[in-house]
Amino acid sequence: MKTKALSRIICVFVTVLMTSFAVNASSPKNYIFDTKEENGKVVSKVIFLQDNGLLNKEMMYEFTYNDNGQVAEKKAYRWDKKTSAWEPFFLIAYTYNGGEEIHTTYAMWDKKKKDFILNQQQMVIPAASYEEIFS
Repeated sequence: MKTKALSRIICVFVTVLMTSFAVNASSPKNYIFDTKEENGKVVSKVIFLQDNGLLNKEMMYEFTYNDNGQVAEKKAYRWDKKTSAWEPFFLIAYTYNGGEEIHTTYAMWDKKKKDFILNQQQMVIPAASYEEIFS
């Protein structure tokens, strides 16, 4: 009898727990963006997560441009709550070959070597996709 009651309590507990996980996973996050522009170009974007009326720093992006006004680099930083500082995360460098292709190089930050050298990858993107990528 006690075993049956205990089994029911455990089943109810597991059901409530799983429902709670499902509700939390399906609830959308409320992000707020702080974008800074210079001469019509986005130079930085900070992403905040609004949680219980507070804004928590999440990510920051910095953009640099080449002489033609095209994005040359995108650096990403993550907010470190322990140090209360932006920590480098990844870097994407873009080079253009005269109109047909955009060559990208992606690398993640190596804390020990203090450089963007981890997980380096390269990709070629059609130049026609520029507006989709950077809008």
